[in-house]
Amino acid sequence: MSAYNVKKILLPLDFSKTSFHALDHAVHMASVYRAGLTLMHAIESMPVISERGYFNSMAYAAQYERSLLRESNKHLKDVANRIRKKLDTPISTVTVPGRAHRVIVSTAKRIRASVIIMGTHGVSGFREFFIGSNAFRVVHDAGCPVLTISRVVRKPGFSNILMPFRDKPHSREKVDYAISMGKKYGAAIHILAVDSDDSKTTKKKLQMEAGQIKRFVEKAGLNGTIKLISGMYHADTIIRYAKRKKCDLVISMADMDKMDISEFIKGPYAQQIVNHSPIPVLSIRPKFNPKTVNLSTF
Repeated sequence: MSAYNVKKILLPLDFSKTSFHALDHAVHMASVYRAGLTLMHAIESMPVISERGYFNSMAYAAQYERSLLRESNKHLKDVANRIRKKLDTPISTVTVPGRAHRVIVSTAKRIRASVIIMGTHGVSGFREFFIGSNAFRVVHDAGCPVLTISRVVRKPGFSNILMPFRDKPHSREKVDYAISMGKKYGAAIHILAVDSDDSKTTKKKLQMEAGQIKRFVEKAGLNGTIKLISGMYHADTIIRYAKRKKCDLVISMADMDKMDISEFIKGPYAQQIVNHSPIPVLSIRPKFNPKTVNLSTF
């Protein structure tokens, strides 16, 4: 097993309550992993046309953008100074002009972030399907895992981690992440196998794989539970079970494929769970490698 280690954390801050909840999680994780923390704020470029319909000069637009940069840097430094009392790891700040999700992804790549932690305000209906949210756009494009925190989350830290999976090879890549984080936080791992086919063959295969994963979890010194359910791989199904088990983290694959008709209506499963989960979600980009996750060796 290749352990997941966090060395650098990127925390996009828009100064909303939700983003400050995410900051609490970022500070806690930085302390647990002794990781560096970068606070960033994205500012949209000023439109050249004003509300009254008159065109602003490019010089005025540039001046206004510079003032936004100064204010943003000041606020970020104030936040950094406040959390330095809690952390003895490196803290840096940066303000980047541009579309939020694009500059978050590019900044994460530039600093080689191990994880992006960000708040999600949630969207629904037409806007969810056709526009999505900045959080999901980051999940979609980022090369590193993304931990999304909803506005209802308060207490940082994880004691019960839910690891749902289905009968897809890359769905089991999250095993390494779940066990690595479980060991770091001292958390139990709850394995949820979802039989989307509702067939005896798939159910038997999932039961075998879930048993193998549980043995691997226990071999790592962690407590593990297994649950197999039949039905579609819906965000609602995962969230309901997570609540029942009092989980405080869901580890999900950020796969973009649609499995059933509801995903064509509501958006992909990954988008649904990022936008609506009241529980923090760690989304992992699929990079299936048989050498990384080999169930036959469990």
